[in-house]
Amino acid sequence: MRTLKSLLTIIENDPNKTWRDELENVQLALNSTKSTVTKFTPTELMFGIHSQSLGLSKITPPGPDSEQEMRIDLESARQIASNNIQKAAASDTQRFNKGRALIKPYSTGDFVFIKSSERNQTKLDRKFRGPFVITSVLDNDRYELKSITGSHHSFKYAHENLRPVPRGHDGLVEISTSLMNEEEEEAMTAPDNVELETGHLDRQDCSDTMTVGSETLSAGSDTLTAESDALSDTLDHEIIEHEVQIHAEQDSP
Repeated sequence: MRTLKSLLTIIENDPNKTWRDELENVQLALNSTKSTVTKFTPTELMFGIHSQSLGLSKITPPGPDSEQEMRIDLESARQIASNNIQKAAASDTQRFNKGRALIKPYSTGDFVFIKSSERNQTKLDRKFRGPFVITSVLDNDRYELKSITGSHHSFKYAHENLRPVPRGHDGLVEISTSLMNEEEEEAMTAPDNVELETGHLDRQDCSDTMTVGSETLSAGSDTLTAESDALSDTLDHEIIEHEVQIHAEQDSP
């Protein structure tokens, strides 16, 4: 596409030419140009014949065996072009990986953090979330993960988006903190008459529990208001009785 754009730009800048009238010449030029990778022109690999641009064909006189010389062995040319493509690909891969560090792959059961998306965080948020546990190792340095809190949802991430949980005391603290936070959230959102099993609530269950919990909190607030009103009436009654007793003592001789 870049080559085609350059050719059309040159034609468009010529006041005596328009790109619509020169498309045939552009096509011939592209099909007659030898590729730096395959070492053949597109016409040679497609039809098995040598091709020249109009300018070269005018200055090259045809020989007695010109028709035979224009033909090439198509199968042999395609095999050579395929080998050249593989060599170029291997060279590009080696050059690309020359300055890259080797990755240390994770195994099933390892604990990792997932890189947080920049669209869903602020400047002060944590750059990684988790921890998660690797449940399966996929192809092309990808992994399937699940949350350690017992969620049934699975995630698939590439290796560059993961960071290992520190081993030893620091990693144990991270995992324990995550589990404790999950238990606290479940305990706060669950109603009083429902007994929770830690680590067995999915996202839908949590939303239902929050709704029930909000109703429980509302009922609790009504109960708390009723109790506060009863307590206020009791205190007022006790104060009145105490004042009557004081006045009775003062009036007695």
